Amino acid sequence: MAISKSEALPGAETGFWSGLQSSAVLTDLREGLFRFIALTVAAIFIYRGVNNLVIDSGRLNVLMLLISETLTFIWLLLARRPLVRDWSPFTVFISLTAGFGSGFVSLQEGVEIVPLYIAAPLQFLALWLVIWGKMSLGRSFAILPANRGVVTGGAYRFVRHPIYAGYLAGHILFLLSSFSVYNFAVYAIITLFQIHRILREERILALTQEYRAYLERVRYRLCPGIF
Repeated sequence: MAISKSEALPGAETGFWSGLQSSAVLTDLREGLFRFIALTVAAIFIYRGVNNLVIDSGRLNVLMLLISETLTFIWLLLARRPLVRDWSPFTVFISLTAGFGSGFVSLQEGVEIVPLYIAAPLQFLALWLVIWGKMSLGRSFAILPANRGVVTGGAYRFVRHPIYAGYLAGHILFLLSSFSVYNFAVYAIITLFQIHRILREERILALTQEYRAYLERVRYRLCPGIF
């Protein structure tokens, strides 16, 4: 799938970062540094989650978050190199915050708006949507908006971003089972940044005819009939 220079995404490779693009070695170092930072943040959250479960093994909502972040850790290790990636500093910041902002979530018990015995099974279903999406995506998984190849099968037959949809549902259910104003603020920021990330990702993928045709077939990003 070839993408010409004339199809470059505006703002995706500019300034200091675009200078690094000229050297293959520096490009590999940049990619490696980004993955190291992302993996470090994921590892810290996993460590926090394990410690929390050791103290209270009944926190099933925390277990669901822990499994989700562990899967993200694994998929980052297996992800293939992108054909095109948005390295603009603002998008890097937005994507890291959206992807790993859950690391700032408090795992302390909050107000139980929805009983855990109801929220946890639904959170499990949201986790399976994430897993299904990642299995459909294979090694095309990315934190930054990127083109690692267009995927239109599996979970992607129903919404354009099933992994993000699963994350969003899981976040809402965790919040409802352990509510705090702090966690609400963290998840609100994550959601806003995730939407920005989605729009940037679609702009990159829409440079290909295959993805433009996919947009015509699958019209909703996260929830059929809504968005």
